[in-house]
Amino acid sequence: MPIYVLEPPVRYNHPYSGPVIERVLPLNEARAACARMGAHADACSWVAKNKCYLVIPRGGPVKDLNAYVRHERAHCNGWSERHEQ
Repeated sequence: MPIYVLEPPVRYNHPYSGPVIERVLPLNEARAACARMGAHADACSWVAKNKCYLVIPRGGPVKDLNAYVRHERAHCNGWSERHEQ
C-alpha cells in the first residue's frame, strides 16, 4: 500500500516569505537531524531568525520529495504540528 505525505491546507501551502534553507539527506541522517530538533519523523522543519529550515529525506518511504517540501514549508508558514485544517 502506498504511503503519502499529508498535503497542507491551502492557506499554508505557499512560498515562505523569507529565506529557506533546505537539506536533502539520506533517510537515516534526516531522521537523526529531525530527532535532534525534537521531531521523531522522516522530515522536519523549523523557523529561526526568520529563516525556514527544511530537512527532507532522500530514499524515504515517499519518493516525491516535493510532497515533503510542501508539507514542511507549510509548517514554517504557521501550520500546526497537530496538522489542524
